[in-house]
Formats: sequence, C-alpha cells, structure tokens
Amino acid sequence: MVYPRFRCFVFFFLLIFLRISSAHALELEGRVVRVRDGDTIVMLDAGRELHVIRLAHIDTPEKNQPYGNRAKQFVSSLVYGKTVRIDVTDRDRYGRLIGVVYIGATNVNLQLVRHGYAWWYREYSRDVSYGRTELDAFERRSGLWADSRPVPPWEWRRKKREAS
Repeated sequence: MVYPRFRCFVFFFLLIFLRISSAHALELEGRVVRVRDGDTIVMLDAGRELHVIRLAHIDTPEKNQPYGNRAKQFVSSLVYGKTVRIDVTDRDRYGRLIGVVYIGATNVNLQLVRHGYAWWYREYSRDVSYGRTELDAFERRSGLWADSRPVPPWEWRRKKREAS
C-alpha cells in the first residue's frame, strides 16, 4: 500500500521537476520593448506578457564600466522594437529567464562576443563556440579588446562590492 503522504511527496517532486525541465525547453517569441543593458532585455509576447531575459553564455560590461553603454547601444541596434525568438535555458536567482536571443537565424548573444562587447561567461557556460568567438575578437582587437587591460564585469562587480 502506498501511503497518501508519500503520493503527495512524489506528486510534488514531479511537479517541480517538470516545471524545471520545461524551462529548459521553452521557446518564446515577442517584441523587444526595452534594453536594460548589454545583456538584459525586456520582451512582450503575443499574450501581452512581459519577460525579462538575461542573455545566456555572456557577460557584458556594466553601465558605468568602459564599453557598457556601447554594449547596450549595440544590442539596441539589433533587437529594440523587433520580433525575437528566445531559446530559454534557465531562470536566474532574480527570476529572469536566461536564454539565447535570435533575430531570424542570427544569434544575438554570439554577435555581442564577436564584436567585442561581451565576454564568454565561462563560469555559467560550457558552449565553447563563445570561447572561440571571444578569442577571435581578442585577436582582432575588436570592441573592448582594443583596451590594453579590459576588466571583466564579474571582477568589476567584485571590486565595487569590496569597496563598499
């Protein structure tokens, strides 16, 4: 005999598991209504629901960091007011969806790295195509790689926390 409490536990576990799994297989489409910074956009889907999207695999300079505004402008030029497709990979601790943004067949996340406006976020990504693209941008001294010692945003944030 299966105890009712055990059945509730199994049902609850399956519900949580299916919700997490579905986030990994989610594909969204909608119009970009705001670009918060180089790696965060806000999209309005067909059901008029807003989604905050953190771009997967990359990290762009902070707003007050060199190249931060340029990264935001670059993303805006690609996606603002346009219909995009998001391949959602996860959800972060702030509730934002994490995903790869596409305009047609163009991977916007990868374009940021290619043009030197983002780092491959190795800590959270295992997709080595971003690493190869970053190396290519570095060798061409594209974007932020034109600086002699660009500071990755995760180091910039850490130093700001330590200073406060």
